[in-house]
Amino acid sequence: MRVTKSQYTGSGCAGDFSWMIDRPEYARSLFIFNDNEMQFIAFHTGHEAGFTAGGGNAAIRPYQGQSPIRAAGIPTGEKSGYQHLDLNVRALVDDAMAHIQRLLASGNYDEVIFSFDAANDTLGTGIFQVADEVKSYIFQGIMELEQL
Repeated sequence: MRVTKSQYTGSGCAGDFSWMIDRPEYARSLFIFNDNEMQFIAFHTGHEAGFTAGGGNAAIRPYQGQSPIRAAGIPTGEKSGYQHLDLNVRALVDDAMAHIQRLLASGNYDEVIFSFDAANDTLGTGIFQVADEVKSYIFQGIMELEQL
């Protein structure tokens, strides 16, 4: 599986998931976006809030409802970014990664694309300020997808 690190540099170009997701060159790509805990849980329990567009790269949240699914969220916080990689956060991230692995096993994807922070070599975040240990845990999980 090809894992692509994407940096946001502005709207209407590579790095802008809302622009990229409908372009034909990304038709077999699964986009991973930074989700908030409430809407992540809503999606996984079938509630409508799990499909509404959010801010930042969560603008592509509605694409979780397409067939095939084009976007998958990983929770990075509740009302603000997670400040500790505690057992609850680890479990939520692990659930997200398991969902992504199930999607990739479908054979519908050649590539996974996620937001990247090149300055710190980790997950890119914009709206939430997320603890380094949380970003690193998510980043490592995404990078392990290359082995699938």
